[in-house]
Amino acid sequence: MSFRATWEIYDPRELPADGALVAHTPQDVGRLVALLSEPSANPAMVVHLDRPLVISEFSGNTVPDHLLWALVHSGFGYLSHFCPEHPYSVPIGDPASPARHYDHTEFEAGSGVSFDVFTQALKEFLTTAARPTCVQWRQI
Repeated sequence: MSFRATWEIYDPRELPADGALVAHTPQDVGRLVALLSEPSANPAMVVHLDRPLVISEFSGNTVPDHLLWALVHSGFGYLSHFCPEHPYSVPIGDPASPARHYDHTEFEAGSGVSFDVFTQALKEFLTTAARPTCVQWRQI
């Protein structure tokens, strides 16, 4: 099993760039967490490569049937998840975790989790292709 993570890298001193990593092993997940911990890393869109594709009702294009966003910010790991079985949801995280907003996604205050839980959730997603159960989720 494997997943692909893609994200934008923004450093005001350089041209914007794209980051990408295909994870096959737990060690690859550790590398992803390290890359997302860089201050210039924006949220990563994580797509499991062993899940089905569907036709988008909006564009008519073939797209993944799910979406997992992952972010490291202010000492917390943030996740948001959507799939047919689970509408858009975020972890119930540490109340001290601040909100972080982006053009394409946002993470509410209180939804950030520790790096250990964040890493464990990504490893679980890698091996199961399902919404991680190591965190408690709430629907938005």
